[in-house]
Amino acid sequence: MLDRPNLSRENPAGPRERRPPPGLLAAKWPPDDDDLGGPGAPPAPGGGGGGFAEDGNFKRGRFSPVSILVGVLLVLGGAGAVWLGVKQESQKMSVEAVAKEKKNIFVLPQKDQIPLWRKWAAASTEPSLQQEALMQLAWAGDAEGVALATKALSQPDHRVKGVAAQVLAYYGSPKADGAKPALLEALKAADESDRPQIVWALVELKEPAAFKDAMDQYRKGFLSKVQRLGGGAAFDPEKLAGLVSLDELAKLAGDESPSVRQLVATVLSRNAESKWTSALIALVKDKDVEVAREAANGLGRIGDETARAPLLEALANADKDSRQRFLEALRDGIGGEGLVLALDSVKQEPEETTWFQTKQIMEMLRELADPRAADPLVAWIEKKKPSLHWQGEAGTRLAEIGDIRGAKYIGERMLADPLKLYKVEKFWEADEGGHLSRTDLPRVVGARMLADLAVIHADKSDELKAAAEDPVILWLKDRPQPHANGLRFLATVRSDKILKPMRDWAFPTDPLPKEGQQPPFPAAFETAQSALRYIGRMKDEPSFPRLIDQFSRKEDPKMDITQAGLQGAGLAMMGMALRAVAYGAAQGLAEWGDPRAVEPLTKLIEDETWHEEARQAACEALAWCADDEAMIEVAKKAKDFASQKEPRKQLIGACYASSLALRPVPGAAAELVSLLTPDMEPGVRIALARAIGIGGFDEPVQNQLFEKLKDTEVRNAAALALILGGTTDIAARTVATYADLDRAALDDLKDHYYRAFGYWSEEDFKRGNLYRYVANAEAITRVKIAEAPQEWARQRLQAQFDNLKFDNGPHSETRVVLRYRLYQAAKSGDGAQKKGAIETLKFMKEKGALMALRHEQGETGALAKRAFHELMNPKATVAEDLSKFAPEKGSANL
Repeated sequence: MLDRPNLSRENPAGPRERRPPPGLLAAKWPPDDDDLGGPGAPPAPGGGGGGFAEDGNFKRGRFSPVSILVGVLLVLGGAGAVWLGVKQESQKMSVEAVAKEKKNIFVLPQKDQIPLWRKWAAASTEPSLQQEALMQLAWAGDAEGVALATKALSQPDHRVKGVAAQVLAYYGSPKADGAKPALLEALKAADESDRPQIVWALVELKEPAAFKDAMDQYRKGFLSKVQRLGGGAAFDPEKLAGLVSLDELAKLAGDESPSVRQLVATVLSRNAESKWTSALIALVKDKDVEVAREAANGLGRIGDETARAPLLEALANADKDSRQRFLEALRDGIGGEGLVLALDSVKQEPEETTWFQTKQIMEMLRELADPRAADPLVAWIEKKKPSLHWQGEAGTRLAEIGDIRGAKYIGERMLADPLKLYKVEKFWEADEGGHLSRTDLPRVVGARMLADLAVIHADKSDELKAAAEDPVILWLKDRPQPHANGLRFLATVRSDKILKPMRDWAFPTDPLPKEGQQPPFPAAFETAQSALRYIGRMKDEPSFPRLIDQFSRKEDPKMDITQAGLQGAGLAMMGMALRAVAYGAAQGLAEWGDPRAVEPLTKLIEDETWHEEARQAACEALAWCADDEAMIEVAKKAKDFASQKEPRKQLIGACYASSLALRPVPGAAAELVSLLTPDMEPGVRIALARAIGIGGFDEPVQNQLFEKLKDTEVRNAAALALILGGTTDIAARTVATYADLDRAALDDLKDHYYRAFGYWSEEDFKRGNLYRYVANAEAITRVKIAEAPQEWARQRLQAQFDNLKFDNGPHSETRVVLRYRLYQAAKSGDGAQKKGAIETLKFMKEKGALMALRHEQGETGALAKRAFHELMNPKATVAEDLSKFAPEKGSANL
């Protein structure tokens, strides 16, 4: 409720029975004692003002002429005040005028926004604008925001005071420490609508005097509902507990309030020491399961036998629902180490219970991906010697967090035949793919994890080959067709043993399908497409000319095998086979990255008779093969082809633009921006806009793009470029310009934005593009259109991060690899890299990585601690329906 102006219907002046409306108060003389200074005001002094004299002399106690005159003047003054209040009320801005004022400010550069937000932050006549202004100043980090929020605490409007307190909590200590006296004073006059926010602000500023009030609010359940600026629960038990010593807090372990006992359990668990063992043992047996599960964290952290025994007993005796909640508490409180510890609580009979409870924990480990789980997981495998299935699952969990030790366990699992490892009568031995005796999903996933490990640990190929090379080769040869995941692993570690089979798969001797040939499509050419890519990754020199030769396999230069050309004429099977080998060869050259490929790739791209997907793959390959000089020529070609009138020529221009998106050329944006014109085909405009945005641009190009927002035809292309490549200020301003437009225009931009992230490469990580995308998406959420925060950019970008599960092409990032790289950058990068990496991990909802980073020293730990709290207490939003973008089921790249 408090991520926007506080629109509470509470009377802003306080309880109705105590404080009448201003007009009534002014017309009433003399006022009641209670109205002189509020409920706590002292009684009026005797004599002087009216009533009777103390000695009972009625004459001396009568109103004097002077008193009457003063009274008349005061009444007249009160009437004037009433008139002034009515006049001010009539001058208040309408809802439409307020929305327009916000929009007019949002579209300005931030340096021009700040003075206007300051003006409205100081204006008490428009509470809605004042609240918005206070929030925007805080998000902008404006130093004057603290003073303005502090001053706003003295206003009678409880809505404004609540937001002001939120803002001061956002600034935090030490920036807002000077506001403590004002907050304490505001607390005296607070009511239920703003007291929780004010109390929490004092907690954030580490004010010990607020502890009593904070505990009162906590007991009543109000404090835990306070929202932080931007949405999401602000409450953090450690900050509340930080106002007193742990010894004092521990005394409340027997408090009659379950919420207080839960607080004690939570804080003692986070500061787990053996001295708290007895208190935590008592709390883990609490009748309230919420209390018990928080205490379980502490016992798990203490880790000695005295603490572990009651923890494992509580887990073993819990019913299904309670067990799930205990495990969630261990996950969120301790992390991966707590979940591995819980494996010792798995019941050993009946067999299906053992399976389901182990699977439950393994799935939670996968979702969490906590790097700290590695050592205890290895220790569990070596000590327990689990079945080959669970050994493989544990190895996969290790690989998912980038631990190379997982390769050994996955390698051993790759040798197991599903028909021998699983029994059909054991119905529980199933996964999402069905019964495990009938699916090879664990080995498919295992090979994918091995490939990710090979990318992460490029310097440890020999160790990976020793662990898994032979098992993967046997698996590939045992299948009807070799799986792409296995090929990717073996190519990445440069396996000499697979080189000859790889050549045979890449360059089959099978003839091309004949004209008029009917389905099925020849399996050899399906395999060739993948093998061509990975023979390129192996950089096998004898294979280089053979890769180039694939572009010449269409013997009739006039044969049209474009998508349109394949509709009829009996060319479907032949055309798709040619597409497969050209597409695979282009990807192989992209993996190789050799400048010798530039000329043949260019020839393929400009041959209008070839299939569009093969030519698109060639354009992407150019980005990896061309040097700086060649890329300048690519930029010229993009402009030349895109500026022509024929749709096919424009398509080539868009294709070349995709090369620039992968590998930007300094100064290319200035050339491309002039092509965003109404006569350009819409799809080509978007491709050019994507190249401009991903490559980045300078201020002159930015100004040109912003000017193009006025043109209905090119608006969305210009907006896409600005959102992708601009600063947070520019991205937010761009979206703000849509406030006065038809909703369809914004919906169209949303879709283009989502589709712009179809391919992320390792260069996007190295150049910091990902950090920019995340920062801009967050900035856009702070723009309001029709009083609604624009959450769509965040939701759509997060959905694209979720699509990183699989490899998406040459040099692409998978989620496992990206998570590992972000984790390392957060630990060892410079200040900007640390901040960007941690914000991106939060955006990706990577709880495990953030939990581990919280324990790092210095800036990394502080940033991760805040990010983790925000991740665990997200803002409540209505999820967009993105089902229309869902990938087709049955992907072969599992």
